Amino acid sequence: MTTPIADKQSPGVQTAEDASSENGPEQTPSVAFKIKSIPAEVSGADILPAITKAYEGKVVLIDFWATWCGPCRAAMKTIDAIKPELEKKGVVFVYVTGETSPQATWDTMIKKISGDHYRLTNKQWSDLGSQLGMQGIPCYLMLNKDGSVAYSNVTEGGYPGNEIIQNNAEVALTK
Repeated sequence: MTTPIADKQSPGVQTAEDASSENGPEQTPSVAFKIKSIPAEVSGADILPAITKAYEGKVVLIDFWATWCGPCRAAMKTIDAIKPELEKKGVVFVYVTGETSPQATWDTMIKKISGDHYRLTNKQWSDLGSQLGMQGIPCYLMLNKDGSVAYSNVTEGGYPGNEIIQNNAEVALTK
């Protein structure tokens, strides 16, 4: 029996928006990050559109992760090799987690991860996981500029590797 994804997540949605920098081992100094949020009452099939609406016209890589997930953190370090180049080309990196990522830990960790960060409620995380067929984390969803899916491994999970991410991003950037 599988454990619902919400059962792996804890409470509090960050609502402030911030751009900051801090030296850290996982990324270079002066990392730009933004804390984003969607209203707690947004649920079901409205969650993903609420997140992606701000990125219309851009290629977006959504990383579903948690602070306590070792493979998630390892994947973030691995993608650092290609991330700056993709960001320069216009790929937007979006990180989505739920409440099982303790607020204080999440607040500290995201300062070292450039991109936009969402911390969903348990219900939102569960709804989104169910909608996407999410089997585990980390997993990734890449969207074309028109919002259609360019790449997804949400039903398999795991880091697919830099080559797959980069190749799919390069194709998406041409559409």
